[in-house]
Amino acid sequence: MIQKSDFFGYDSYTISSERLSVRVMTLGATVIDFRFDGRPVALRFETAQEYLDSDAYLGAIVGRYANRIGGAHFTLNGKTYELPANEGKNQLHGGKNSYDRRIWDAEVCGDSAVRFRLFSPDGDNGYPGNLSIAVTYTVAGDRMRIDFEGDCDADTYFAPTTHLYFNLGGAPTVLDTRLWINGTTVLPVDAVLLPCGAPVKSAGLLDFSQGKAIEGCVDHCFPLDGECACRASAGGVEMELHTDFPALQVYSGEFLKEKHSGVALEPEFYPDSPNHPEFPSPLLRKGEHFHKYAEYRFRNV
Repeated sequence: MIQKSDFFGYDSYTISSERLSVRVMTLGATVIDFRFDGRPVALRFETAQEYLDSDAYLGAIVGRYANRIGGAHFTLNGKTYELPANEGKNQLHGGKNSYDRRIWDAEVCGDSAVRFRLFSPDGDNGYPGNLSIAVTYTVAGDRMRIDFEGDCDADTYFAPTTHLYFNLGGAPTVLDTRLWINGTTVLPVDAVLLPCGAPVKSAGLLDFSQGKAIEGCVDHCFPLDGECACRASAGGVEMELHTDFPALQVYSGEFLKEKHSGVALEPEFYPDSPNHPEFPSPLLRKGEHFHKYAEYRFRNV
């Protein structure tokens, strides 16, 4: 079932099944309410202005390039592209006033899905090519799926993600959330969270390969060993994330207004991949069709 409603001047669409309810607004194609069996499982703001005033990307679609690009530049086909920096000397999540700040067009698809479309013109925040993007939210039973698609008239880098922050148990922090990640390595980063080497074996605070509680500040990229990417549980609710992105960025909400009140589990490419040819490539060639997905499966435990 799909219901359209107003959210402080923005259209919003609530997609519901017998167990899940997901409300998405046209500003940023942002999830503004997410419930399983009637219980909130993701962070939200109460007003549209709070989303506009925040730099947390709460529930939004981010891009063209999720995560960081070092030095806010890359070289493609022999040409260097300078990007507007928005985190020191680097670019984060596609730059200032990017996809999370845009008004997306919405199209209801049957009784269980809504597709959001955005046109990103050549030169948008420094990126080449006219890019047409579609993000489709589908809700069925105990699952919510997001499909990311894109087509460009020139070679470009395209690596979107969803920036949902989960709090499955409703506790003040997510430090008691148990997290398992399908992978045994982590990408080492420097002081500004840019990659500084090849993936290394995860250990200690960053070793989620056997499942453990989130114990503190985590803002790292974990290469995945399969499409069953991770499993998180708290307060009797378990969520399993499946995706065909090559990695999962885990951010434990260190700099949220309410510290550690949510954990972002971001399916994506590695950070700064355009400047690291040894990493999985986020290059979208002219004429190719981009399609990745993320599916969230819930159950009571």
